[in-house]
Amino acid sequence: MTVNVSTLVERAKEFSKKYGAPITKNQFEGTLDDPVPELPYMVWLSSHETGRGADGFNNLKAQDVDFELYTQQDNQEREDLAKAFEAEVLPDVEYDVLVAPIPDEECFQTAYEVRGLLTKTKGVNRA
Repeated sequence: MTVNVSTLVERAKEFSKKYGAPITKNQFEGTLDDPVPELPYMVWLSSHETGRGADGFNNLKAQDVDFELYTQQDNQEREDLAKAFEAEVLPDVEYDVLVAPIPDEECFQTAYEVRGLLTKTKGVNRA
């Protein structure tokens, strides 16, 4: 199975339902009527894409995607949720992970960076 951004986002949405950690693209827009959900929650971002191999036969798109998991504390609960995310969403891709406090929001961010996922986009049919 080819893993692409769509595959990972679908896995992340299933993870979100299973663990009760809402997910959205880019950011939650909190309003009085629809506030930002309680922690934990997740955000995904398609951070970069580029065309590759444009020879008429093997046109590819390389895409990067980031997932951010926000939790109340950097504790065992965060570690367990992060391990589950890695096992269920990212088992077959390489990624970098960074854990950082977000003092202004009184939470912790676990950020996953997945780089260079390739998808065939178009090509010339060979005769």
